[in-house]
This record gives sequence, C-alpha cells and structure tokens, in this order.
Amino acid sequence: MDAFRPKIRRTKSWLEVRVEAPPSEIEGISNFLIELGSPGLAYESLPGKKGRRGESVLAYFPDPSSFSARRKKIRSYLSAAPFAGDRPRFRWKILREENWAEKWKANFKPLHATRRIVIRPPWEEYRGKKGETVIVIDPGMAFGTGTHPTTRMCLQAMEDLLPSFPRPPSLLDFGTGSGILAIAARKLGAGRVVAVDTDPVAVRCARENAAANGTLGETELRVGSGEGLRSRFDLVLANLLPQELLKSAPFLARRVSSRGFLVLSGILRGQKEEI
Repeated sequence: MDAFRPKIRRTKSWLEVRVEAPPSEIEGISNFLIELGSPGLAYESLPGKKGRRGESVLAYFPDPSSFSARRKKIRSYLSAAPFAGDRPRFRWKILREENWAEKWKANFKPLHATRRIVIRPPWEEYRGKKGETVIVIDPGMAFGTGTHPTTRMCLQAMEDLLPSFPRPPSLLDFGTGSGILAIAARKLGAGRVVAVDTDPVAVRCARENAAANGTLGETELRVGSGEGLRSRFDLVLANLLPQELLKSAPFLARRVSSRGFLVLSGILRGQKEEI
C-alpha cells in the first residue's frame, strides 16, 4: 500500500507517527497503521551500511487528542510481533494545519515504480526517457501513488503479463483507488479497462487522474463493488487489505477468463496460506 493524501477534514492539527524498521518489516507495519485508522502513509529511506539500511513509514492521524489509546496499541504491536533483528522504533509529533499541505507534497517525487513505469505528481516535472511510460498521479483522497510495494508489484505484473496476450487484453481493476493501475493498463496497451471502487471519492479522484493522463475516454469507471459486471476479463487486479481480498474472492474468481490471470496484492507473508 502507498503514500496517499488524507481526506481533508476541519482539523487544527495532525499527528505524524514515524516508525523506523528494516525494509522487510515495513509492509506489515504499514498495514497495521492503516487498520489503526491512518488515512495517509509516506515512506523514507534511512542511511546505513549495506545490508543494515532501514526505512521509515510515516502515518498521519487527524485527531492528536485521541492518540493515547493508539499509542498503546502501536507499542503493543511493535513489542509482540515476531520481527527479525532489531525491534522497530517509533516517535511522533504534531503538525499544524497550515504546514500540512506542503509537508504532504514534499513526500512525493518522480518515482521509477518498474523498469518502464515512472510516476510523478502534477507539481513535479519529469521528462521521460525512451521506452519509459510516465503516469501523472495526484493522490487526492484515494489510495495509490506507486510508492508502496503492493502497488509496484501490481504494476510489474501488468508490465510482464500484458505482452503475453496475442491481442490487447481486457482488464478489471478492482478497488481502483487513485486509478493508477487502470491508467497504467491503458498506457501499456490493454484493451477494455474497467475500474471499480466502493468509495465515490476514490472514483472521482481516479477520473481526474485518468483525464490528466489522457485515458479518461478509454476507461470505464464505476462506483460500487462490481455486482453488475457479467463479463470475464483476461487480467483481474485487486490490491486490497487481506480481509477485503477474502471477502471478494468468489466474485474475483468468477470475473477471470478461462485463460486469464488473477493478480492479488496486499497479502502479508504469514497470510499466504489463508488467502
């Protein structure tokens, strides 16, 4: 899962929680912080010797006054989880509302998400090199900027799988968020692309991002969980939390064509058997 912009609320301040850990532990910590109620995450690399470098995941909470209970849960999680090596460390600080917009934007720079795909926010300039596909993403209020490993793995899977089809394949992006996967699919040569999300704010954000990339007229964007879909797709993508993947599993299986591929992301190593 990715760094993404929190929903805008009338609040005087935000709480920033920073957890420092080995890169192998960041995905699990990220999922925990999202489930704890953080509507936004960002990532930073930490300096260190080769093989000992760490990462920071930054979570944001809109109500610092209610942080006491969350702090206990974070401490309990970090002390009880079976981490390899040193225990992760965390600290926090309050961000004033007037500094929030610039603080948030500072976390987003052009990113090489795969060998070919570069993602940039609209306020950053980037001139693509030969063979690169540049995608403009304003995360707005939806998940998906390409910084999280689960999104990058989906992008890599598309980059690898799309050329294997004899014709432009159809694709379903289930839980589209910012629309990043659907936009990338069209730019990489997919045929029919359908993107669905239960959150109307996310679909609006995805529509704006698609327009910025010139793919709006080539993508079907729908609010809902896809119940009305009867088509089968050559490629079905779902980058969701594990509990959402389990709940949606029967529907997703029915939407994959007999020779198609189902790509699931957001699963922790310890949940592989359950999924």
